[in-house]
Order: sequence, then C-alpha cells, then structure tokens
Amino acid sequence: MGKKTGKTEPAKVDPVYVLGLDANGKPRGARFAELKDSIVSAAMDMKCRVLIDQPAPVSALGMKLPVGRVYGGGKVVRLFVPNIRRELYDKVLEAAGPLADGEPAAEKNDVRGQAPEDLQAKSEADAAPDDVRCISPVTSGLPRSWEEIAVGHMVLAHESPDDGWWEAVVIARDAEILTLRYRDAPKLPKFIRHINTVALVNPGLA
Repeated sequence: MGKKTGKTEPAKVDPVYVLGLDANGKPRGARFAELKDSIVSAAMDMKCRVLIDQPAPVSALGMKLPVGRVYGGGKVVRLFVPNIRRELYDKVLEAAGPLADGEPAAEKNDVRGQAPEDLQAKSEADAAPDDVRCISPVTSGLPRSWEEIAVGHMVLAHESPDDGWWEAVVIARDAEILTLRYRDAPKLPKFIRHINTVALVNPGLA
C-alpha cells in the first residue's frame, strides 16, 4: 500500500456561473460544469451575466448555485437557469465585483434591486424615440414565421385554460405536425400539436 501524503485534493469547482433577472425581475442563477461558447452565447441572449473561471471567493459562492441545464446541441443551445434567493444572487455579484473589460455579459448596467417597471422605464429613456427596442429577453434560434419552424426551435404550446401557454422545444416536424417537449420539464412525455395551434415567441429585430 502506498503511503498517504496527508494532502487533500482541492475541491473541484465549475468554471461557469450565470446570473440574471427573469421577465418578472426575479433573480436567477446556475452553474455549468463545461465552458462552451454556446453556453456563454445562450446566457447572453437571456440578458445574464456570465462569470468564467472565478477566484476562490467567488467560486465558493458560485458552487451554491443550482446546476443549470442545457437543451439542444451544436452552436445553438438553450439554457434552463432557475430562480434563486436574492441574498445568494447579491452575494455572488458582490464577490465578482464590477464588470471587467471583455467580460461576457449582455448588460453592463447594475440592475440589482431595481423593479421590472424601473428597468423598462430606463430602457425606454435610454433609447432614441424612433428606436425603442423590445425589452423582453431574446433567445437565439427563434422562428420568424410558422413556415420557418424547425427542429430545435422554441414555440409556445397551450396546455389548458387553467395552465395556459408554456415554452416547448420542437423535436420533430412532419409537414404541419410538430412533436414537442416542454422546455422546462424535459421528463414529461413528448406531445403532438398542429403547426397552427402553437404561438411564436418574439424573435427580436431582424
């Protein structure tokens, strides 16, 4: 038997932490075990801040974030970043400090503590009168028409009058019939919808 050196291996930390606010202004965050351009790009599309290869003080807090999920493949993927406690959200961003030059992030404004209506007013005030952009989060790979819907695209599917509409990912298309699965509930059974019964998500400016 070999001799024990008494040294312990340093705890493994994930290289990517993603933090941001959802459409209702609630904090969300996740950690990812792999550093990929597609993950960073998808996080930026969600208007999230991306922290990569952080020092120990930030990583110690970042590892308290829930594990994020990646959907899709290739260069176009989608992320599931769950809601987290405001306390943890603030602590991670405080430890990370101000945005460094070249750090991947979709927004350089500090939006912590601001209400959604404050963010909307600020966005509209900063934009020129003739160039007010949609402030809702934009996700890459959204179809611009029902004819463009293809495998990997996200659409909205109606569940029931009580449950409303939910994000769904197209996993197959046969003429005008779509096979879908719910984006945020991948373990639920896949289901079928006619192309005319799904709704499109705003793809943003062309």
